[in-house]
Amino acid sequence: MLKSFLICILSIGISWSNQSISSPWIGTLEPQLHKDLQTLSEWGVIDAAVTSFPVPWKGIAQQLEKVNAEQLPAIPFTAAKRLKHYLQVHKTQKGQSIISLYGASDDSRFTDFSGLQAQKVQFNITKEFYLGRWAGQVSANYERGGKKHFDESFIAYQFGDWNLRLGSMSQWWGPAQSGSLILTNNARPIPSLALSRSEAIRSEHYLLKHLGPWFFTMQVGQLESERAVPDTKIWSTRFNFKPISGLEIGLSWNAMWGGKGRGNSLSDFINVITFDTECLNGQESCVETFESPIGNHHAGIDFIYTSQLFDRPISFYGQRIGEDKQEYFNVTDNANLFGISSYFWGSKVYLESSDTNVACSNQGLPSNNCYYEHGTYTSGYRFYNRAIGSTFDSDAKTLTLGINKQYSDGDLFEVMINHLELNQDKQSPSPVLQGISEDLLRLSGFYQTQFGDWLLKVGGNIEHGDISNDSDINAKSETNSLIYTEIKYRLH
Repeated sequence: MLKSFLICILSIGISWSNQSISSPWIGTLEPQLHKDLQTLSEWGVIDAAVTSFPVPWKGIAQQLEKVNAEQLPAIPFTAAKRLKHYLQVHKTQKGQSIISLYGASDDSRFTDFSGLQAQKVQFNITKEFYLGRWAGQVSANYERGGKKHFDESFIAYQFGDWNLRLGSMSQWWGPAQSGSLILTNNARPIPSLALSRSEAIRSEHYLLKHLGPWFFTMQVGQLESERAVPDTKIWSTRFNFKPISGLEIGLSWNAMWGGKGRGNSLSDFINVITFDTECLNGQESCVETFESPIGNHHAGIDFIYTSQLFDRPISFYGQRIGEDKQEYFNVTDNANLFGISSYFWGSKVYLESSDTNVACSNQGLPSNNCYYEHGTYTSGYRFYNRAIGSTFDSDAKTLTLGINKQYSDGDLFEVMINHLELNQDKQSPSPVLQGISEDLLRLSGFYQTQFGDWLLKVGGNIEHGDISNDSDINAKSETNSLIYTEIKYRLH
């Protein structure tokens, strides 16, 4: 139904494009713009909540117009210049259409915020359109083997300080650069109906203004049919705010429920969000130790605190996301992520660590194989077999060092080094590795440049892993590499 609806609005969008206003969000077509926004926030140039991607333009655009970029240090100057240019283009253009072609030497194993595709080949045509309070985007994706889909397509309506959106859009919840434990672009975007605040700045309301800049979204979506419980529903909500200068806090909650053979009514949904319980053994009544909240819940908190040190920002951040284990807000079986970032050599440098190798005993699963898993929803916290949260999935310890460089002419350069310990107990479930463990060292990066209406990105990665299983006396070493190119062209 969603696919047919998006095909219909394509023709409407083309006819509306000559009345273009502006895009509702920053970076839906170029995620690197969100990193520009983070840079301006950390340097204290912009006062907004920025740890939920994408961030609304409304409010931030007005702040940006007042910024005198010429008076800023080199790094925020470059970020402000790019965002100001992008904003001005959106105000004057009569619509935007983009054609892109991505090709790689192999399917990519891991993704990151820059949007490295999972498929070996993909061709995309995207059309944005705007009319007053309405905004929309149709994105047609064609992959090898004749596969096609409409990921990143949506239609939205803004009323007052709120935005109602139907469609699928990549999102990223949390302050980290290399991953998030609750929601990333690792999996394909989930078709959803979303109600979100249409700005991420301070509210003028006499009570809400004490929250500082804030953003809120709540969404209900449906997962794919090719899973253990077909057509599972997912409820997602996030609230992030900056109560004091330099500190941003985010609260996130996702719950899988319903699906074929399960309750899908409004009352069933209310039972999920009010933490009603059911028996793990399927009986109508049971002792307390066998009770579990209905649905598959993931919830937690993240934060980022930025202060000035030696005339540059330094940020400390973390995220703690747990599985559903006990009643109400007592979340247990937690995975953690921590990071630190600052600016050196004209670049943003960050060091991050995460651990989804959670020790727990939940619904009969082995003690170290429960994260992103569930006794009823046995396909796990995944969409088309890729984790909705961390790109490294469950049972993974990671350490990442990254550098992101943005040049004054608009070019971008990024490089990351990952040390990964994957599935160390060699047990299933682990979609990343089955029955083996791997100690992996990974180097990845890209360079992006623009020539007029053309944008070119060239990148790749090289991985060296020591792989072992229970029968191996010594680990086997493997080295693999991948190179890719993405070309975009903006039509007038």
